[in-house]
Amino acid sequence: METMVQYSKKIHHGLRKGVEAVVIIFAAAMVIDVLLGIFSRQFMRDPFFWTEELGRLTMIYSGCLAIALALPRGLHIGITYVLKKVSPRTRIVFDIFSRLCIASFLILITIKGIEVCQVLSLQVSPTMGYNMVWLFIVTPITCVLQLIFLALMTIEDVADGFVDKHLAMRAHDAEF
Repeated sequence: METMVQYSKKIHHGLRKGVEAVVIIFAAAMVIDVLLGIFSRQFMRDPFFWTEELGRLTMIYSGCLAIALALPRGLHIGITYVLKKVSPRTRIVFDIFSRLCIASFLILITIKGIEVCQVLSLQVSPTMGYNMVWLFIVTPITCVLQLIFLALMTIEDVADGFVDKHLAMRAHDAEF
């Protein structure tokens, strides 16, 4: 069990750092793109026609991938008031139920997201000409990432005995 938890923590850390890097790259590309679009509209006779569409694409990707990072950091909404009022055993039941609900929802959205991508596979973006699948594939990717994070967190939490590791009561590790 200990080896599996060690592998889980390594995968969790590596995947999290990788997704963080991708989010930073997309956010930086969005900022550069928006500034380039502003510059081209203000100072050039023929402004770049593609900056708005690329800005929208990079914003969607950085935002959606950041959603996947919110789960292991404990930043999704949780109802801690109710959980603080119930017994530890009831908290564990609520936690297991919430993990099952989250997993079911993510699986459903992944399936539906893939179906949407199949429908949109024949459409291209109006300005840049890329296949619209590249815009909508981020939904199933985000859901799969959250499923992986949820599985890794569950492995780690079970190994720790579920002590103060409930999803809704998970300590935030983000700096504001």
